[in-house]
Amino acid sequence: MLKQLLTEGERYLMTAFHLLDFSEQGLYDVVANLGSLAARFLFQPVEKNAYVYFSRTVERGKPVSAAAGRVLHDLLRAMSLLGLVAVTLLRAQCAYVLLLAVNGVLECYTFAVMRQEQINGYNRKMVLLSVIFVISTGIFTRLFGGVGFILANCVNMLTRIYVCYRFVAGLPLEPAVSVPPLLGLRPPPAVAAALVTAGLLAAGSESWLYPSSAAAHVAVGALCGAAVVAAAVYSELRLLQAVRERVGDKLKRS
Repeated sequence: MLKQLLTEGERYLMTAFHLLDFSEQGLYDVVANLGSLAARFLFQPVEKNAYVYFSRTVERGKPVSAAAGRVLHDLLRAMSLLGLVAVTLLRAQCAYVLLLAVNGVLECYTFAVMRQEQINGYNRKMVLLSVIFVISTGIFTRLFGGVGFILANCVNMLTRIYVCYRFVAGLPLEPAVSVPPLLGLRPPPAVAAALVTAGLLAAGSESWLYPSSAAAHVAVGALCGAAVVAAAVYSELRLLQAVRERVGDKLKRS
């Protein structure tokens, strides 16, 4: 019930307290539904399969193995890149999609390795997270309107990511683990540079090109997007190879 409140709670608050008028609610629903396409069709299958894998390969209370650590690192890196690689409301939704991608994998791993008493402790923390979510929703919607709901969801995801991050960071690692799994959250320098450059170019294009030529602005955005994708592919050849191998193994078994 707490996870349902944290995931869909803004709709209950929107209905119960009339925080938005009908036009703002309609705009919010359109953007939220568009943003949830990635979660439904891409992130959800990855999360389900990740949980199955971790629950079968990770022993509760034991140090993180090299194989499980590498898979967690690769999943976090892949989901972070997908979330990074989107109008004010729509931009906020894109930030939420990034947090949604990271939180899904982290929670899968966390629940797979937690002992029962640790799960009970996590559920108690969820009560506090629910209170933070309700308070942040009330504050942000009064300050920012429809964007406030998305910002409140971002706060919700950030707090859940923080709780899972602290738990995973405290797990012991086997000596064979060469790369800490949580480093998968850090984008490669080339991707970070490409993202910053693309953001600056897109902002400049929006100010200078868009008023006179929307097509030119779209072309700049397409080139920036292609450059970011190229930087991600170049930086993560090993990750792409690992994905191809795992997909190939799954196709062979099927």
